[in-house]
Amino acid sequence: MFMYDTYVKAFETYLMSINKSFYTKKQYTLDAKQFAEIIQHTEHINEALQHYAKEIQETYQKVNTINRKFASIRQFLTFLQLRGVITAYNEALIQPLEKLDTELDVLKEKQFKRALSYWPYQYDIAQNAEHEWLALRNAAIVFTVAELGIKPAELVRMEWKHINKQTKEVIVLASKTFRSLPISTRLLELLDDYKRFTEQFMPLTDFSPYVWLGVGNKMGEPLTVKTIERIFKSMSEQMEFKITATNLRYYTIQKELIQQQETESLFEQFGYARKGVLTEREQRFPKNY
Repeated sequence: MFMYDTYVKAFETYLMSINKSFYTKKQYTLDAKQFAEIIQHTEHINEALQHYAKEIQETYQKVNTINRKFASIRQFLTFLQLRGVITAYNEALIQPLEKLDTELDVLKEKQFKRALSYWPYQYDIAQNAEHEWLALRNAAIVFTVAELGIKPAELVRMEWKHINKQTKEVIVLASKTFRSLPISTRLLELLDDYKRFTEQFMPLTDFSPYVWLGVGNKMGEPLTVKTIERIFKSMSEQMEFKITATNLRYYTIQKELIQQQETESLFEQFGYARKGVLTEREQRFPKNY
């Protein structure tokens, strides 16, 4: 019985040698390890691939996940061929599955306008300072996502030093990169109002560099992505339609694409690593915008 798991560590080193990214190296290595575990009691490579493909398709529902794992194993098998460990194998057994181009969930225009008006209304009817502050903070969050089209993980990284009122620009931090986006006077004024109220409502947090704070958080610590999700979930329950940071962001992206009708600069503006990712999203946007 051939032990594929003995080659997983060497495969990781091989991926480093061909300059695969940290994420790709990590994921491909994990997939190769999973592959070795699934087929450990199988004698022949094609029999092993049949067993692996069946197991993966029964375990995972998303086509993208299955195809990514198949891609990892094709790379692993190429590595084994280069080392003379295996010869030919039936490539058809782990070919990509056909993707179903389902439409993305994007807010309609009326829903978008209602989403923008929800927290300002909550501010107007607030009964105490805490509810006023929460409503103002949440309004600023929704307006920021709606205007800049940024992701929740980018939103929670925002610091006051990233906002330049003179140039009307904001620096948005991704996991490994950053980009500078224009910011409107209207949003700058809203953020100023929120900052002043925060300094009055939570004076001990004036040392915190972070924009988005919480009442129950450790002093000065920023909100988490989970908290952002809860804010939008609360809106969904009250307005009786699904609203998330993502479908709000998609509304902004789709609107920009319709106005500019090109993706050459927009994929970087909205934080996509490759133009092809934005093109794929564009193809899946609802056509009855």
